[in-house]
Amino acid sequence: MTTILNIAQLFIRFLRWNCHIWLPDYLRKMAARGDGGKLGTEITDLMFLVVDHFEPSRKEGERGVQRVREWCEAFAGIAARHRDADGITPQHSWFYRYDYPNDDCVRILSEFVHKGFGEIDFHLHHGNDTPEHFATTIGEGVRWFNEFGAMLTAERSPQKRFAYIAGNWALDNGRRDAGMSGVNTELSILGDAGCYADYTFPAFSVNSQPSTVNSIYYATDTPDPKSYDIGVPMRVGGSASGDLVIFEGPLCIDWSQGYIEYAALESFTPYFRRRIDLWIKAGVCVVGRPEWLFVKLHTHGMQSREMFLGEQMERLHSELEELCRTAGCRLHYVTAREAYNIAKAAEAGRDGDAGKYRDHEIARPVNRGFFSNARALVTTYTPERVMVEVTQARNDTRMLFSEHPLESLEGGKVTRVDLACSRGYIHELRIAGEGECRVRLNDRGNPSDAAIVVSLPYIYRAAVDRALGA
Repeated sequence: MTTILNIAQLFIRFLRWNCHIWLPDYLRKMAARGDGGKLGTEITDLMFLVVDHFEPSRKEGERGVQRVREWCEAFAGIAARHRDADGITPQHSWFYRYDYPNDDCVRILSEFVHKGFGEIDFHLHHGNDTPEHFATTIGEGVRWFNEFGAMLTAERSPQKRFAYIAGNWALDNGRRDAGMSGVNTELSILGDAGCYADYTFPAFSVNSQPSTVNSIYYATDTPDPKSYDIGVPMRVGGSASGDLVIFEGPLCIDWSQGYIEYAALESFTPYFRRRIDLWIKAGVCVVGRPEWLFVKLHTHGMQSREMFLGEQMERLHSELEELCRTAGCRLHYVTAREAYNIAKAAEAGRDGDAGKYRDHEIARPVNRGFFSNARALVTTYTPERVMVEVTQARNDTRMLFSEHPLESLEGGKVTRVDLACSRGYIHELRIAGEGECRVRLNDRGNPSDAAIVVSLPYIYRAAVDRALGA
C-alpha cells in the first residue's frame, strides 16, 4: 500500500515538476543499466565535484566581502580534515557571479585557490540580452577574472579557458523567457570565448532541463532556444563535436521512498546517506568507460552556508571516503576543469587511475601557483619563467609564488615581474615599480629564508656558474 501511495505521489510531482521532459531518457537509460555499477568492481574511480552558483550579496558591502572570507575559511577548515585517494582535500568550483564584479570577493577566492582548495569559473545572470552584448560581457568578464589569475592556463602562452553556469538555469534561452537570457546562440558564443563546458544541469522542475539526462555530451548551437536539449555523448574513441560540452549531474528517482534526487546541496535539500547510492546509480560517465564515475553536485554556497559549511558536509565526506575505502574504489575530489580533463582522457582511451589525468587537456589556472593582491595579467607561466604585468598597481603589493625559487614579494608599488630560473636556481629577477619591496627567496643558492629589502626598480642576475646549476 505504501509503495502504491508513493508512486501516486510521484506521479503528481511529475506533472508539477516538468518531469515529462527528462523521464523518457531516464527510464531508457535505467533499463539499459539495470542496477548500475558497484564500487570497487565495475566502478574503480569516483570523481566527486561541487559546482557553486557563488553569489555574494551586493547589498552587504564590506560585510559581504568579510562573509566571503569567513565562508572560505570555514570551507578550508572542513576540507583540511578530509583526503581522497590522491591525498587531495575536497575541491570547490566557485562559479562566481560576474554581474557582481567585486574585486575584493574574487581576490579572496583566488587566495584560496592558491592555497589549494579549488578553482574559479564563470557564472552569469542576464536578461533581454543580444548576442553581441552577451559576447562582449563574456569577453570583458573573462579578462577581469584573468587579472586575478583565474581562467588563464599556466603555460608559456596562457590560454583563456573556463567553465560556465547559466544564471536562472537559462542557458541558451532555454527557459524561453527573454527576461532571463534572450540569446539563442549562447553555446557558440561561449565556445568562441574559451568555454569548454557548461555545468548548469540538472535544472530540476525548470523547463530548461534537457531531455538528455545523466550524461556528458556535445551540443551544437542552432538559431533556436535550448540547442543543448540533445547531443552527441562523449565516448571512448570519439572526438570533439559541436560547440560545447554539457556536463550533467545526477538526476534520478528513488521509487521506494517517493524521492527525486537532483544533485542539490542546499539548505532545503539536506544530506542523508542514501543520497550517495542514488548519485552512483545515476551512472554519469563517458560512454565506454563506466568504471570512471562522475558525481557532480551543485549548491548556492553563500545562501546555504548552514548546510554546506556544517556537520552535514563533514558527514558526507566521511561517509563517501569510508564507502570508497571499504569498496576499494579510488575517490578523487576534483574541480570542474579536472573533471572535464578526466572525461577527455577517457574519450582518448586512457584507463587505469583516473587521478593521473587532472591536467590532461587544459592546464591548471595561473592562480594555483601564483597569487597577487594587485590586479595583474600573467603573460608567461612555466617552471622556468614567470612574467607578470600589473594592470592596477597598489602601494602594498603582495605576490606569492608557490612553485618557483622566488617565494614572495611584499610592499612597494610593483608594476612588473620577470623571473627566469631552473633547477631551483634563479638566473635573473627583474622587478619594476616604485618604493621598497621585501623579497623572499627559496633559491638553492640562497639558503637563508630571511627576506631582503630592495629598492624598486630592482634587477638581480646570478653568477654564470650558479645560473647553470653548478
